[in-house]
Amino acid sequence: MDRNTDMFSNLPSSLLIIIASFLSFKEAVRTCILSKQWLNIWREVENVDFDENNFVKLDESEENQKVQREDFINFARQFIADHSQQVIKTLGFRCSKPENFLVDMQNIVMFATSHHATGLRLDFSDPTWREDAIMNHEAVSELPSYVYEHGQALESLKLFSCRFDASKFTNFSAIKSLSLGWIDINIGSILVILDSCPLLETLRLKKCWNLEYFEISKPGLRLQNLVLDKCDLRHEWLAIEGPSFQFFKYSGKVGQFLLENQRDMVEAELDFGMQTQFEEVGAFLYDLLQELFAARILTVCSVFLQIIPSGDEPLGLQAPLNVRKLILKTALHSNEYCGIKFMLRSCPRLETLTIDIGPARIFPDYEPPYPFDPEEIWSRNFQVEFCVMETLRVVNVKGFKGTRNELYLLRYLLHFGRAMEELNLYASNEGGDNGENREFYMGRAQIVLGFYKASRNVSISVL
Repeated sequence: MDRNTDMFSNLPSSLLIIIASFLSFKEAVRTCILSKQWLNIWREVENVDFDENNFVKLDESEENQKVQREDFINFARQFIADHSQQVIKTLGFRCSKPENFLVDMQNIVMFATSHHATGLRLDFSDPTWREDAIMNHEAVSELPSYVYEHGQALESLKLFSCRFDASKFTNFSAIKSLSLGWIDINIGSILVILDSCPLLETLRLKKCWNLEYFEISKPGLRLQNLVLDKCDLRHEWLAIEGPSFQFFKYSGKVGQFLLENQRDMVEAELDFGMQTQFEEVGAFLYDLLQELFAARILTVCSVFLQIIPSGDEPLGLQAPLNVRKLILKTALHSNEYCGIKFMLRSCPRLETLTIDIGPARIFPDYEPPYPFDPEEIWSRNFQVEFCVMETLRVVNVKGFKGTRNELYLLRYLLHFGRAMEELNLYASNEGGDNGENREFYMGRAQIVLGFYKASRNVSISVL
């Protein structure tokens, strides 16, 4: 067979459409330059995503952006006019100035529902809005009435900066996944939605405000996945007494948590980067960890590591966690050392440890739970955790720069890690203050190769 033969040229268009449907809509459009056979394939894909960010350049003048946005809307109009497929699976529409294109928005929604789309995303948020900012931005548009009237087939609905009437969700009984963001919403509306959507399995709230607290105590819900991402909970109180989650993510300030009967938990992610001051609220996080005992995958942040040992039990949980994979998002600052020790001691079944090094909020008023020498804590003078000696098999270090703190910890893990099989060092791409670069960091990795290794089977990769 000729190696230069284009195998795709022998495929029927129906199969090319299936292949293109696995690409993002942007990438599917770009296939039109491949050959004449591909010229119109993208027009028949089942996942359509109209995104103004592919047209509007934020670094240009408002006048230019206005013209670019008109080009974007014209593109969407033309696509709808030329589309011949009977069914599409999902449709997304992102436009930060929808008030100028209300008729087009209505037509896009009608196009989605008339083609039996099971997924709809309407995103009217402004790309310049900062997720970590305190300021809340009022929703700039409303959910078209046509969606309420013809949304029976929807299984996935995503609304960002889009007002809606929760009492009209009764027609969305087939929805399994709901994402809401950049809106004013109260707990009453959320409970109405849960009543109206009995098949709901995934609920994601992002940058929502006017939530006094978050509480779900309704039995019989199918809810399995809950994400609360940088929402403004005025009282930092979260209670779950009905659903049994498989996935739980919380990003916000430290507060009080009550998650009962979470025996089915598979993965949890905790991010308290919005916490602005060091407070000795380790007891809250201690209780939360105990309620997440069943999770096999756990991700925690730098703030968590600094605060968790400040409770009544600074060394570790009395009842061990079931965690097999632990991800630490950390700066590897000495403020985090006691928290890292705490987590290693609390995870006696740990098999994979990922140390994701990056910027973090380090509290200047941090007070350690017990005295320690930062240069001695990773030595024989401190008790070595059971998981380090017996169960830890894989260690991944992302953002490796070969700093002194990184080398201390890696030397500790290699020296006592009798079961270790892999150490993967992913060199950072960030430039240093003194001209350090990726090549320099990879050179620093050579130091690790010379460390004593308790395991004869461990392999070290520098990537």
